[in-house]
Amino acid sequence: MRFSSSALVTSLVAVPVFGQVCTPTWNTSAGTPGTTTGYVGAFTKYQDSLVATGSFTEMAGAAGTSYVAKYNTGANAWSSLSNGLTMGIGNAFGTSFAEYNGDLYVGGSYAYASSVPDTRAIARFDGTSFHSLGTGWGPDTVNAVWSMYATNAIGGQNRLYFAGTFDTVAGQPAGSVAMWDGTSITPIATSMTITGINPYVPAMTVFNDGQGGGDQLYIGGRFTTVNGVTAPMVARWNGTAWSAVGTNLTPRNAAADIDCFLAYNDGTGLALYAGGTNMRVNADGINRNVVKWNGLTWSAVGQHTSGRTWSLAAFNDGNGTKLYGGGTLPASGYLYRMDTPNTWTTIGAGGNASVFNLFVDGDTLWIGGSFGTMDGQTSNRIIAYTACSNITCDSIDFNADGLYPDTSDIDDFLSVFSGGPCSTGTCHDIDFNNDGLFPDTLDIDSLLNVFSGGQCL
Repeated sequence: MRFSSSALVTSLVAVPVFGQVCTPTWNTSAGTPGTTTGYVGAFTKYQDSLVATGSFTEMAGAAGTSYVAKYNTGANAWSSLSNGLTMGIGNAFGTSFAEYNGDLYVGGSYAYASSVPDTRAIARFDGTSFHSLGTGWGPDTVNAVWSMYATNAIGGQNRLYFAGTFDTVAGQPAGSVAMWDGTSITPIATSMTITGINPYVPAMTVFNDGQGGGDQLYIGGRFTTVNGVTAPMVARWNGTAWSAVGTNLTPRNAAADIDCFLAYNDGTGLALYAGGTNMRVNADGINRNVVKWNGLTWSAVGQHTSGRTWSLAAFNDGNGTKLYGGGTLPASGYLYRMDTPNTWTTIGAGGNASVFNLFVDGDTLWIGGSFGTMDGQTSNRIIAYTACSNITCDSIDFNADGLYPDTSDIDDFLSVFSGGPCSTGTCHDIDFNNDGLFPDTLDIDSLLNVFSGGQCL
């Protein structure tokens, strides 16, 4: 703590100190009007714009924004990504993004990307136009891409991995998982099975569980075997072979699945968190929607409420980094956070419908789904949760005379700020907001704001 030349700070009993806890804010700009069609299911940042995809047929009335659109935060304006995506059989939706070699890849279940041939379910966007990867999937097939991940962590090879629901790709047998090297596609699984229902893979990440296997590609979804290896809901690939991940995570039924992954350290060590539905740990009979893998075993995360967790994120709202979840859990307001150990808490009043994606961009948590309101704020299908500044201001009794708030505190502050004397000889440091910068006008602004009963700035 730095002090003025007048004197050290004196400690006074019962002098209020403001700014200990800050309050994040909601920003509804992107969601007003947003869209009232479909849902927002995924976000990314590309070329300084926020990009969203989902099942919406238009965004804010902008032309060419069917199923994918980009948002200029500075201009508060939505626009098209090369005329958007085209519906296939029955419906269309985007599911996922990845940036690879400077281009943006868009996955989903759609017939064409901007009418470009052979762009069923996955396409490459170079900043101007969409291009085919050569999957060979016809526009009216049921092939879909649900997840993507670009990395060079597997064997040192720079690849885009993609997965979903497909049994062939580029004319080759495939078990719903493949990789792209910028020129050609190679399946990395040739078979994937589940009884009585189609397998699919909506979750993908790279994780090192610390057990000597190094970085491996993890996939999660609805399946029981991959390349003949029994691996219900989750499997990993080391660049050569597939293996199961633990033995104590089991599906309740054929509809059980993992929908998202997040590597997160809650203070007890790094673990791979998985969100989904109908998961059971240690055959305890309790359905779980979030679990974690610590490299040795799976364990439950938080209490279970009915529904599905679609997305997980680690976000610092100004009061420390915490685990956030979003999904189809009405009892938890569809948006929830782990405020206390192993217990989910609804954020504010929650939303009025499902949350499908959480995307952290610096001090902003973007939230997408099918909701029209969140915590009482009207915002259609998309809203931003913006972190606050958790800075602790000094006492408003700046001159330590026991009288507060009074104008002599302001007079003394301005005097010391200008290099003058403190009338009592016991004034506080002129770095009033304790941000390490002084003298600066934000200290004055903070003093006046706190003096008026506001927050520390």
